[in-house]
Amino acid sequence: MCNKSMKKILAKLLVIPSIVIAMSGCTGLHRLAYMYSDNALDPNVHHYKDGGKSIYYEFHVGDKTNDTFIFFYGGSGCVSWKSVLPGYVDGLSTPAKVLALNKRHVGDRSTGMMGCNKKFHLYNNIEQWVSDYSDFILSQIGKGEHRPKNVVLVGVSEGVIPAVRVAGRFPFVTHLAVIGGGGFTMRASLKMLYRKGDILFDVDDGWRRIKEKPDSIDDTWYGNTYRWWSQILDYDYLPYFLDLNIPVLVGIGEQDESVPVESAYFLRDRFHAAGKKNLILKVYPMANHRLISKSVDYKKEFFNTLGSML
Repeated sequence: MCNKSMKKILAKLLVIPSIVIAMSGCTGLHRLAYMYSDNALDPNVHHYKDGGKSIYYEFHVGDKTNDTFIFFYGGSGCVSWKSVLPGYVDGLSTPAKVLALNKRHVGDRSTGMMGCNKKFHLYNNIEQWVSDYSDFILSQIGKGEHRPKNVVLVGVSEGVIPAVRVAGRFPFVTHLAVIGGGGFTMRASLKMLYRKGDILFDVDDGWRRIKEKPDSIDDTWYGNTYRWWSQILDYDYLPYFLDLNIPVLVGIGEQDESVPVESAYFLRDRFHAAGKKNLILKVYPMANHRLISKSVDYKKEFFNTLGSML
């Protein structure tokens, strides 16, 4: 049940259509209410060299420090990081500066509940993610008088792709942390979930439609454009993982409904087969894609482990 304080905040948001609130579920309500709470972070603006811009957020965990920077980048869809920060990293056991970059055309209080706009879809592609994430990181690192001791990239779900790509691009990146990701392609993950009964749609059926208009941003399938699906469905980022020699921490829920736990085991096995010992895998019992079980939010344990690695 949503608690009373959240309901009070929501009652004040008269501009939000009632149908959105009815359809969002308690998790969506909690995030929406948090965006309007006194604890919500203020937005900043990052300007790209091509004239575009994104909103970003920053805050410190523990004592203010420039020794450890932790970078997040937007995940799937057009939900603002404002809805989960700073509480998302509760459990982090070392002082750090945390920075989270929204994707282009994701507003300060964007929830994604009414869909994403066309400008968002125009820029929502793999190479743009990598370019924007790289630009933001270089800009933030360049503001300091000295390079931080630890530079950590965090990839959550879809965000694993730009995180692992950028981690291999810059030698000053010291750690990669992954939540809800593994070594399968999207197609392999969906096929595994379908066999397990975790999803009800057959990816091959959808692909027959998508491949007819692979560049379309007007046609959608299960919440994403045909272009997004055509780019990401068979995208293999395993080689980028295997090229890394920095510590890699992977956390996944045993009952992840978006990325099967088998994908993380596959990634671990590929590291072992390559003779690499820099991956730590944490599988959290009975937990979902957000590392939450019915009784435990394992993100706290995950970030505590990350802190101990730093």
